[in-house]
Amino acid sequence: MRMYCERDTAGWFAEPLNTVSGFAFFISAWQAWRQLEGARLREQWDLHLLAGLIGLVGVASMLWHASGIGWLRWFDAAAVAAFVLAYWQVFLVRVSRLGWAGLVVGWLLTGAGLALFYLLLPRLLLGSTLVYAPLLLLLLTGIVMSMRVDRRLARDLFLASILFLLAMVVRAADLLLCEWVIVGTHWLWHLLTAGLLFVLVDGMIRHVRLRETQVGNDAG
Repeated sequence: MRMYCERDTAGWFAEPLNTVSGFAFFISAWQAWRQLEGARLREQWDLHLLAGLIGLVGVASMLWHASGIGWLRWFDAAAVAAFVLAYWQVFLVRVSRLGWAGLVVGWLLTGAGLALFYLLLPRLLLGSTLVYAPLLLLLLTGIVMSMRVDRRLARDLFLASILFLLAMVVRAADLLLCEWVIVGTHWLWHLLTAGLLFVLVDGMIRHVRLRETQVGNDAG
């Protein structure tokens, strides 16, 4: 079964554009990393982790699209999942400021919501773009939860939601437009999601700085 328009044969380097577009994740990771203070790694380790995970997504994506090796597809999916889980944890801690009990409840609700979605999703669609739909729901939940805490972060999450919607559209259009667009549109998915991940981490970095400024002012 053909998975991407650009790959019309097995073997290495059959998806040059899909592979090269993975560099966008490294650019996003670098831009996020350079905003962080190396001397404060212990205090900002979670933010450094998010920036590093963007780079990991890039590595996994490029290896999968360059090789077409089956198990690397799962590495690609695992890298994305790792970023999503890490970001949601950072959000619950840094934005919602939940304690251990709150985190347990938050993760139980999140897990139940995701499980319900995938149980209701027809098995035929599990490999389609719709499999990413719960991530959009997480973004919308984050917007609502951050509105009273940090409106700038809420706007960043809204922008991320728009980027994600566009990314899902171009991902779904890849095979549909294959007869008219020879190289497909999956490479645009990479560019949009790389921008999306940067917006998410950049917004979180600014939120943490805002919190620190507020604490400093209160202490003063």
